[in-house]
Amino acid sequence: MNIFSIPPFIISLFQIALGVIVYTRNQKNILNRLFALLCFVSSMWLLFYSFGYGRGNSEQNADLFFRIGYTGVIFIAVIAFHYTLKFLRVQNIQLLIISAYFLGMIWVSLLWASHLLIDKVRLYSWGYYPQAGILHPLFLVFFIGIASTISTMLFYFFWKKRDQLSTRQISQIKYLFLALFVYNFASVDFLPNYGLEIYPLGYLPAFIFLIVIGYTIIRYRLMDISLAITRTSIFIATYSLILGIPFALAFGYQERLISALGKNWWMVPLISSTVLATAGPFIYLFIQKRAEDRLLQEQRRYQMTLRQASSGMSKIKDLKKLLRMIVHIVTRTVHLEHSQVYLYDSTDKKFFLEATRNKGATKPSAVISIDSPLIRYLFGMREPIVYEEIKQRTQDYSDAELSQVEENLRQLDAAVVIPSFVENKLLAIIVLGKKLSGKLYSEDDLAVFSILANQAALAIENAQFYEDIKRTQEQLFQAEKMATIGTMADGLSHQINNRLHALGFIAGDALDTIRLKKEIKTPEEAQSILADLERSLTRIQDNVKQGGEVVQGLLKYTRKGEAGFSPVDFSQLLTASIEMAGYKVKLDQISIVKDFSEDIPKILGNFTQLQEVFFNLIDNAYDAMMQRKVEQKEPDYKGKINISARRLEGKIEIGVLDNGIGVKDEDSRKLFTPFFTTKLSSKKGTGLGLYVIQKIIEDNHGGKVSMSSEYMTGTLVTILLPTVN
Repeated sequence: MNIFSIPPFIISLFQIALGVIVYTRNQKNILNRLFALLCFVSSMWLLFYSFGYGRGNSEQNADLFFRIGYTGVIFIAVIAFHYTLKFLRVQNIQLLIISAYFLGMIWVSLLWASHLLIDKVRLYSWGYYPQAGILHPLFLVFFIGIASTISTMLFYFFWKKRDQLSTRQISQIKYLFLALFVYNFASVDFLPNYGLEIYPLGYLPAFIFLIVIGYTIIRYRLMDISLAITRTSIFIATYSLILGIPFALAFGYQERLISALGKNWWMVPLISSTVLATAGPFIYLFIQKRAEDRLLQEQRRYQMTLRQASSGMSKIKDLKKLLRMIVHIVTRTVHLEHSQVYLYDSTDKKFFLEATRNKGATKPSAVISIDSPLIRYLFGMREPIVYEEIKQRTQDYSDAELSQVEENLRQLDAAVVIPSFVENKLLAIIVLGKKLSGKLYSEDDLAVFSILANQAALAIENAQFYEDIKRTQEQLFQAEKMATIGTMADGLSHQINNRLHALGFIAGDALDTIRLKKEIKTPEEAQSILADLERSLTRIQDNVKQGGEVVQGLLKYTRKGEAGFSPVDFSQLLTASIEMAGYKVKLDQISIVKDFSEDIPKILGNFTQLQEVFFNLIDNAYDAMMQRKVEQKEPDYKGKINISARRLEGKIEIGVLDNGIGVKDEDSRKLFTPFFTTKLSSKKGTGLGLYVIQKIIEDNHGGKVSMSSEYMTGTLVTILLPTVN
């Protein structure tokens, strides 16, 4: 093997390695298999041509090597054609593919059975090389015709469907165009077939062609085409210099070197090629880094910003502020069409939209179920997923599950979805739209987003923990206040009762005096005054009596209700609850309809606790109806509460239906959350009513409470309670 055999020999080994990498990356994909086969036949061409160059060969051995190599050349065109048809997903291609392979086999048969394709070998300055046979020009038509057909198909496909193609598909076609353009320069190797003294450098464009196509296959997430062109240009320039200098020394200065060094003249180009080959990778990487720094300046700028933002997120304790900051920074820094953060709610087992920033007209989905294919896929992958990649895999494998994931991503209008995990808990997902620039997401982008998502998960967990602590403190404070009021209730009721009794006695004494005076004859004017005083004092006595009943009712209501369970008559319970509600709301402004029979079974429960439940329900319904009356100003509207009850097996089902303002969809999941209120003013309620109801019904009585509501229509609360056997 001489010095001229070394470059094609080395590149043939690279091609074999590249084919193995692509094939093992995804053995099931037909594009990967075809590319690996393309690498093999291309390596076959270069490897055996490098063997054939050797000056120590006999013409017979050189001819054998070149025929093996030419077999690879023939199938390069055929397999490239097959690859392009599969790449473009052309339908009904079986006949075309069979025809291409059939023609290829005919040329191989002519190659080995005769000298019609290549004739005898000729010795050039770099070694042996085959000469063109009679049919070789016809072979060139076949070879170049296939290349032209491929280019035409690509152009036609691009032009016809350019409005339907995604950014990723357009970039893939650009890559293939680039690869074919570079590969055209490999045709210089046909010139020596016709006797031209030109060293065959076709291995360089052939190698670049495979590198470009291999890059598109291995990495679904493509870089911008300008970066690929830059890298290709740097590669060509660098290795042209590295390989060109030794050849220039060997050809241009051969005579001077012979006169200076004699038979050892060849050591100068050999040593120079060795030195340059060693320095080549370093030169290439240095120039490439400078070029990429210039091309990726903007991308690396926002990646640095995102890294800095992710490191500071843990300092934010307000959850809503944290989520708004995430979407704001990502959208503004990366220049996205939109971004959203969905937070997991363990109660509803769903992901709810908590923060969004949208520069387009797309309205994001409000809820993502934990059972959705997208969430299942995220749990399996645990890394960012790209819509274009999922779409590509769906088309490659016809996978039904991947198709559902693709549909979920399309509904979200998501270009990238990043999961935020803490250990095995998926706390949130971040949805990113397309870049406004139209550029694709790179591997570096996804790595930065993964860091951001991990930091966000920790920050979200910290913020949730902080809110839980804050809410617990508020609950404890509220409970302490209620306990204090309950403790004071006995003393307060005693003091109030004493005053009421005193007022009652005073009013009674005054009435007795007036009645005695009425028996004495007095002027008519005095009799009128005494009658008015009598009526007033009688009303005072009546109100004192009612006040005492109110105090007793409040005292009974504030008891802890720890006396245990006993049979509770629902009709009496409801009457007591309505009377208690009458002390707070104006019952004459609404109507309460009792829709149940008197013979329904008794409830097994605590009267005091259940009275609190129905008092809160009537109070909430009244506020909802007054809110509708104030906001809507409907002329014929009147508030109505319908209370129904029916017997079930061992249970009683109670329904409380009102025609109030109802609850908005976004608030419905928070109704039983402590301190959450939908009332007109936060001063109207503490947000504990429904929370307390749920605790009393479900925790204390082993029942079930549920609520359904339609905004501007009304609310239905359904309660299931055990009955006495």
